[in-house]
Amino acid sequence: MSQKIAFAVCLLALCPFIAFATEGIRECPGFPMPHFVNISECAKAPCPLYRGKDVVTISGFTSNEYAETLKTRAHFREIESGIAAEFPLPADRSNTCDWLISTTCPVYPTEDVTYKFVMPVLSIYPKKMELDLKITVENENKEILSCFQVEGTTV
Repeated sequence: MSQKIAFAVCLLALCPFIAFATEGIRECPGFPMPHFVNISECAKAPCPLYRGKDVVTISGFTSNEYAETLKTRAHFREIESGIAAEFPLPADRSNTCDWLISTTCPVYPTEDVTYKFVMPVLSIYPKKMELDLKITVENENKEILSCFQVEGTTV
């Protein structure tokens, strides 16, 4: 299959995600925002975070830096208490290069990048916890290439 045909098939497969992007995605001040973010089972924030299940996100951005490797990081702030921390992601989930849809690593400046991010929501998390989530993709120099924020509630 030629590269053009493969790209067209990939683009068609992503059209539903682009057309039905999640509403309520916010920028991270001072960092590049993705062109689109689609969070599974969430048309509009706050997004339900089903305990014991994974939240699947498809996101696309244009890289502003060269990157040999990419790492996804997830941070949260519990809205009521203000407690903030980083979600501990399994290594296989945080290695963004393994989840790229539109390209492969290394990634070059001005390259369009589409990736899938699968975040586990553990069943031990309390119900009805209102969270402000921040998802970043960074390169090996810890430079953030993409960042978005969204509110979610554990269910």
